[in-house]
Amino acid sequence: MTVQLPSPQFPQPGRGDVRTPSEPEAPKLNILLIAENVSRNLSGETILPYYYLQHFLALGHDVRIICHERVREQLAEDLDPAMFARFSFVGDHFLQRILFRIGRIFPHRVEDLVFNQLIHLITQQRIRRMARERVAQGTVDVVFEPAPIAARAVSFMYDLGAPVVIGPMSGGMDLPPAFRHMDGPLVRMAISGTRSATGLLHRLIPGKRKAAVLLVANEQTRAALPSGVSGQIREVMESAVDLGRWQQRGADPALGGKMSFIFCGRFVDWKGISYLVRAFAPLARAGGVRLDLVGDGELYGEIEELVRAEGLADSVVMHGRVPLERYMELLLDAGAFVSPSLRECGGIAMMEAMAIGVPVIAADWGGAAQYASRDCAILVPPSSKSDFVDGLTAAMRQLANSPELRRDLGHAGRRHLEREGHDWAVKARTIAGILQDVSQPHRAAPVMAE
Repeated sequence: MTVQLPSPQFPQPGRGDVRTPSEPEAPKLNILLIAENVSRNLSGETILPYYYLQHFLALGHDVRIICHERVREQLAEDLDPAMFARFSFVGDHFLQRILFRIGRIFPHRVEDLVFNQLIHLITQQRIRRMARERVAQGTVDVVFEPAPIAARAVSFMYDLGAPVVIGPMSGGMDLPPAFRHMDGPLVRMAISGTRSATGLLHRLIPGKRKAAVLLVANEQTRAALPSGVSGQIREVMESAVDLGRWQQRGADPALGGKMSFIFCGRFVDWKGISYLVRAFAPLARAGGVRLDLVGDGELYGEIEELVRAEGLADSVVMHGRVPLERYMELLLDAGAFVSPSLRECGGIAMMEAMAIGVPVIAADWGGAAQYASRDCAILVPPSSKSDFVDGLTAAMRQLANSPELRRDLGHAGRRHLEREGHDWAVKARTIAGILQDVSQPHRAAPVMAE
């Protein structure tokens, strides 16, 4: 989904920032942030570096960023000149362009697992060269690489001359057992081959093995890390939501009108959109409901055809990409948010719904099961295709028929996020504290005269 964020709204100091008069203020850091893609306009992990940039600056740290030039034009449009000046860019090598064209021939999952990873490795090597030059100038206390979030992804950020912190990472997750048929033989072969090669790659490119700190979302992610890690491994959840931006709404819009459900995300198979459409069909045929599908991707046309085949054209609205402001309007008007994703490590869109008090239905698997709980969401076990579809139908019908349940789950969702600290301001302070700890020996080391 394409989003358009307004100008940065830096958070005000909260309770976590309060110091006693005798407590010394933590020294401000010079942070070099490494992320191939940084965007205020795209969903997923590309927005994570932007949130860290925004909140680290609000905490008084100096932040410089190295990323890929593919995001240069959009960042120049979205950011003021002073913010944009913090970015340095690396371009594509001709070999990357060749790999991109070849990758388009293969299934999306193979393209992503093999060709996109090769392209990423070349970019990482070129970014490493720039990072070493920046550290050599003596203006970097710590290097922070928040993306890619995949635990098995190789990092070139090693032997830079400054401590490196990578993460928070997530991943290492498979499809539920009943859905592993979704990965065909070629995809399974690519997954197996990629995972087998990963161990060797991490020995040849030891960024994660040499990092001062690796941040992982959970034990599953920890288990996916390469062997031979020499630094600390600390647990910090990967996703968060801006609770200051996503304010809790007032009245339930479904009380005075049609009950609507909403999905937002990429149109890829593991997002489970086809199961959602089939689950919604019995409610649509009974009347009085609507399903809003927001986003796009390689399966957009296939889902559009499924909607027609099921006779749901009058009840399902395919929005495609929309600006953030329009998505927020749709979400505020929704009776419930549905996330049928079967391989979701995070859950930013789900947490945005929870933040404004929209009740959530989600697969009881992966990120949804980690970032929500049964006291604030309806979690549907993906035990089989038919059971999953029937479970989604039952959950949507239950919420459509119970304003009280919608109210209770909506309020509980917001409280859950606040209680668990799933707020970007909280997360940024946590990560900044880790960067402070890691950088102390580096900052205390004497500077050798030439």
